[in-house]
Amino acid sequence: MGLTGVPLRMLIVTLLSRRDIAFRTELLNLSMGSHFDKCDPMSETLQPTLWRTCRALASHQRLRLLEVLYKNGEMTVTQVARKAGRTLSAVSENLRALNARGLLKVRRRGRYVYYRIGADASVPGAAELLRAVMTVLHSRRDGRSFCFKALTGLTHYRRHTLLYVLHQRAHAFTDLSRDAKIPGPALKRHLRKLRDRDLIEFKNGAYRLAKSRDPLRNALLKLSSSPP
Repeated sequence: MGLTGVPLRMLIVTLLSRRDIAFRTELLNLSMGSHFDKCDPMSETLQPTLWRTCRALASHQRLRLLEVLYKNGEMTVTQVARKAGRTLSAVSENLRALNARGLLKVRRRGRYVYYRIGADASVPGAAELLRAVMTVLHSRRDGRSFCFKALTGLTHYRRHTLLYVLHQRAHAFTDLSRDAKIPGPALKRHLRKLRDRDLIEFKNGAYRLAKSRDPLRNALLKLSSSPP
């Protein structure tokens, strides 16, 4: 058919689609400028509470990105994606989530945005938690899996509440349900998860905080002494 036929219209649509994809990819690489912290939606809406920070960290992909940054130092999003073997969009989203929790430093130089490991001093507990996570990732072969399991113990508001209540004293089940204001069936589920992660123990008819030697669990227990 001629240039005015259907193939021409299809060609125009295809070219425009490719141009749009290229533009968005370039934008993802270059547009996170010095206004990043002010304009990023995640930075504006997320609150860096302990349980929300643990939820952000309890991801094998995000823990992998921390390993990459630890081994290579400051990197661009593209460099991190290449080293981690992940897509640019996924890496960008995960790095922004960690930055919003006060666990990464970010800066712009020219057209490029650089990330590095570093805690935001304005976020309570970020430095201690980040230090504990990096110690485990660096010192254990199963560091990523170990961190993931420990962190999932504190990815819920109610589990943080339980640890906070147990910091006051040991509790029997009924007393714990009353003081934490958690119904019995839900309390059983949360206690099971905390015990499975060695954050609490049941001894002499009462639940109490567990004693641990590893830095991550110690950091989680210490930070949970503040109210959620």
